[in-house]
Amino acid sequence: MAENSTQPVRPTQIANDIGIATISNPPVNSLSSDVCDKLLESFDEFDKARVRVVIIGANPNIKIWSAGHDIREIPLDGEDAVTWTTGFERVLRRVRDCKVPVIAMLHSSVWGAACDLAVTCDLAIGTPNTTFAITPVKLGISYNTAGMSHFLGALPLHIIKEMVFTGNPLSAEDAYRFGLLNRLVSPENLEAATMEIAQTIAGRAPLAVSVVKAELSSLSRGVPMSADEFEFIQEARRAAFRSDDLKEGVKAFLEKRPPVFQGK
Repeated sequence: MAENSTQPVRPTQIANDIGIATISNPPVNSLSSDVCDKLLESFDEFDKARVRVVIIGANPNIKIWSAGHDIREIPLDGEDAVTWTTGFERVLRRVRDCKVPVIAMLHSSVWGAACDLAVTCDLAIGTPNTTFAITPVKLGISYNTAGMSHFLGALPLHIIKEMVFTGNPLSAEDAYRFGLLNRLVSPENLEAATMEIAQTIAGRAPLAVSVVKAELSSLSRGVPMSADEFEFIQEARRAAFRSDDLKEGVKAFLEKRPPVFQGK
């Protein structure tokens, strides 16, 4: 489905009422600003073509489906790395607000913010090589509250806690067992299995599918957070983004060594 390319999201394919966007950003398919911009452009094309299903995949020739945020774009001046207007947040909103189902086709590892993208999609198809790791604590980054809420319902609460507290990966088998993956198939059958379910959805009544997606999205949002809770968490996040630990986490990542966090 994808070939090696210098384009960060290529190709954007539209056929049989299905739109396919393929991330191709070597070496680890990071969700850089450029990638996010191209994904948003792909959704614009899908809207114009009035597709009935969207698939987000990644170049299978790249070992990692996506390593999440581009570490080089994380600010070290105390500013929040993920705000309402950042490209990544806009992509997540576009996936949630998309009137048609969005399927994540996951050939391998899904790390960091890419986990957020995968669980925000309506369905996920994976292989035994598909693992999930929510890794901000390894870098000293405080995950934003909206992003954390996306995992609720996708996984049991205590599993989420173990993942975010440790940064350790969840295996494909456990992801399937907990319902994060809709299908677990062999690597050679990934594209066929994804297209099969996409074609089935595309053959259903599009207005009815759009309504039930909107209903489920609304019902799954849960009880809103109080203003006091939100402000308390936001101040704690601001402190984390101003910390020496964040600078150390990013520096250690780039130097390929374990970080030494001081809690300040």
